[in-house]
Parts: sequence; C-alpha cells; structure tokens
Amino acid sequence: MAETAYTTFSISPLSNTPHALRLTFSNPPINLITPLFLSEIVQYLTSLSPTTHPDPPKLLILSSSNPDFWLSHLDLHIISAKYPLAEGQNAGEALHNLGVALQLLRDLPTIFVSEINGRAIGGGNEFAMNTDLRFAGPNAKFGIPEVAGGVVHGGALQRLVQVIGPSQTLEWNLSARTVDAKEAERIGWVNRAFESGEELRSYVDGLAMRVAQFPRGGIEGTKKSVQEALLGQGSVEKDMQRLGELAHTEEAQEAIAKFIEAGDQGRSQFELGLPETAGDIWKAGG
Repeated sequence: MAETAYTTFSISPLSNTPHALRLTFSNPPINLITPLFLSEIVQYLTSLSPTTHPDPPKLLILSSSNPDFWLSHLDLHIISAKYPLAEGQNAGEALHNLGVALQLLRDLPTIFVSEINGRAIGGGNEFAMNTDLRFAGPNAKFGIPEVAGGVVHGGALQRLVQVIGPSQTLEWNLSARTVDAKEAERIGWVNRAFESGEELRSYVDGLAMRVAQFPRGGIEGTKKSVQEALLGQGSVEKDMQRLGELAHTEEAQEAIAKFIEAGDQGRSQFELGLPETAGDIWKAGG
C-alpha cells in the first residue's frame, strides 16, 4: 500500500517489520494541533482501518522530532472569536477532526503507544490519554490548562478518571499545574518513566518489536476486551467467547502447536521461563 506524504508528521517502519511503525510529530515550532495536523492525522488513522488496509500495523509508536514538545495544545485560533482562523480554514471541521482522531485511537485494532519526552499539554495530553500505552522520558511534562481558559479538557477527562481516579483528575484539571514524568508514573498517568531518552527509546522499541511478532488475533482481541471494560461493556463471558473463537483460527493453532513443541508441557526450560520464553518461539521467523 503506497504511503501518503504528510507535512506535520512522518511514518517510518521499526527495524525490518511492517507490523510496527513509528509516527513522528513534526509541526514547528511547537507541534501545535492545527487544522492541517488534524486533517492529516485523521486521513492517516482512517487509512489503518482493516476495512481499507490489507495489513495494518499491529503497533504504532507516537513520538516527536521536537525535544521540547511531544504534542502541544489545540491551535487556539480554532476556538477564538477575537483571533479566529485565517480565511478559508474551518474551525468546525477542525474540532470535528479532533474528535474523530481521538475516537480512532480508541477504536482501531492497532495498539497505539505514546513515547513522550517533551510537553504533552492540553490537546497533546488528550492524544496521549487516548492511546493504549504511555511511556515518559525525563523531559516529559503533562498539563491541563483548559480550566484556566474557561473550558474543559474534553477529549481526555473521562479517560483520566478511569486511569488516575476522580480526585487526582480534579486536582490536576482545576490547578492547571505541570505534572512531571516521575509524578505521572507515581499516579498512573503513564505506564512507566525513564531516566533518559535513550532508555525510553530502547524500552519502547523493544516492547514494540516483541508485541509485533505475536499473532494478530491475540493483540487485537486483547485491545477490544480492554476497551469494552473501559466502556462498562466487558464481561468474563465475552472474553471467554473471544478466547474460544480465536483458538480456532489458523494463526492461533500455529502458535499453540509451537508452544507444545517448545516445552512439551513438562518441566522444561521453556515452561520454567514462561511468559518470557513465549517470544522465543517466533524469533526464528515463525
């Protein structure tokens, strides 16, 4: 599938696999969420739909080329009456695209990973919170200035309540103060914080490559079950039904056979090493 050239971000494969990609934000000077960025990100995310993409990536990392800004806030001209967008730009369309982009991050079967080592403020945090996994470097800064501007953090309030709880969500929304990487890790805003950008990149790349080698059904089914749980629509019965359906697929049967062959379900090094050794069965290109 031919890749479209975008002006506010770039796409590159991770190592030599098409199953893990990196999207790098590059919208100088501060990676502002502009109408053009929103139009382009919706176009790209829509192209990842299984209904239009023959082999969508299993995992996509969101990173930045700007050491100070991962993804900044919404272009305020979109919502300003005194300082509106330039003639020819449509504020309503931009806001619609913002909502569509955040919904696509949640709904698409691809696993979205935020690799944050700069500011994720306002709308930038909305993008981060709607991804599946979030990891922070030492320069990561999170913040919600919306209340100070008389509005609300519309695209991430619900997810923040789910992730850090109602009291923490109120504190950080109402105070409009900076959350650094260590505090974000402590309260669960991010999965993990790292002491250096190199450690952050190494961990995220390693995680992406490990996940990308696994069968698609298990990855996509797990995201689906988690999203159902977040919406209050999940159940053990649904998960068990999904397990049963996936177990009958060709890729699952191949994987199950590899598990049996690797450890013979006895006291083997493979069995003693699970779950770490689960990745070993795919390393030879299986």
